[in-house]
Amino acid sequence: MSYALTEEQLLIGQSARDFAKECLDPIAAELDHSAVYPAEMVKKLAKYDLLSLFLAGEYGGAEAGFVAFVEALEALARSSAAVANIVLNHSIAAWAIEHWGSPEQKQKYLGDLATGEKLGALAFYENGPLPGVGSDALVAKKQEEGWVLNGVKAYVRNAGVAGVYVVLATTDPESQGKALTAFLVDAAATGLKVGEAKETMGLRGCPVAELSFENVILAESAVLGSLDAGTKLAAETLAVYSLGEAALTVGIGQAALEHAAAYSKTRVQFGRPISALHAIQTMLAETATDTHVARIALRDAAQLFEEGKPFAVEAAMVKQFLARFGSKMLLDTCQVEGGFGYSEFMPLPRLFRDIAGTTLLEAPAEFPDKTIAAALLA
Repeated sequence: MSYALTEEQLLIGQSARDFAKECLDPIAAELDHSAVYPAEMVKKLAKYDLLSLFLAGEYGGAEAGFVAFVEALEALARSSAAVANIVLNHSIAAWAIEHWGSPEQKQKYLGDLATGEKLGALAFYENGPLPGVGSDALVAKKQEEGWVLNGVKAYVRNAGVAGVYVVLATTDPESQGKALTAFLVDAAATGLKVGEAKETMGLRGCPVAELSFENVILAESAVLGSLDAGTKLAAETLAVYSLGEAALTVGIGQAALEHAAAYSKTRVQFGRPISALHAIQTMLAETATDTHVARIALRDAAQLFEEGKPFAVEAAMVKQFLARFGSKMLLDTCQVEGGFGYSEFMPLPRLFRDIAGTTLLEAPAEFPDKTIAAALLA
């Protein structure tokens, strides 16, 4: 397989990078400190079609493909992983609706999601290690003309700013998470409440909060996909999501590498730049190698997904690799910059916090191991 990007993919990646340099670089540090949702920036993202890159053209999407999407995510994350994370969560929620939605659901939601009139969000998790498991599991109870939802969803990205949520609920609380169904829930639904925004370590500016459901009544048409097919929907969605996470991680690593390399050429010790020291060169070379290998593996998995081929194992390998080496990229670059790199007036602390969010969240820790091992042992 060729990993060379097409001219269109290169142009989209460069356009996203130009946007990030002009619009995100000036706000990234302040966004990290304030953690205020960048509403005006999201409007600009929509204007540049960065909220609809791989949605189909018939719904107003750019139809650029998934490879171009991950290239754009990486480009954005090099400036602000928080903003890139807003784009990721929105885009994967939109993809889930496009992939599993009925014609009526697609018509209702995708146009507004493509233009940024509405943001999307995934509400998969509860206060337990797996979707649908936890003392406060969200329960969907069948009634005469639809469903009523009661319970809580935790760690919802884009909470409070999304217009529609892709929500997993159990139709049988005794099933231990096996009877899951996905629902589309409008943010304005009666009984849906957004909790207080959580103060997170990294990716600050992308809102995270709990959603509480108090007798939220949904029509039968709110079911996404088919009844009790939520486990399959969640697994496939998380596999796609993990590739977006990987793009953010690679972007953060690339930003740290470039900053450390530039710093090493200006920092002088014992009469010469520290870039001349073998130890410094080794750390920079290892970070460059890790970033390059991760990017190639990411493009491979993204291309498989774009072509409609099985990609879950490759996605799991990318996630496993970056779980191991993602934080190492920041450790090595921080060592290059020494005490200055550890200081909050430098970007590396923000990048370090952000990369923890892109490598540790959204999928259970055993997801990569189980997926890879199952394929090997089949």
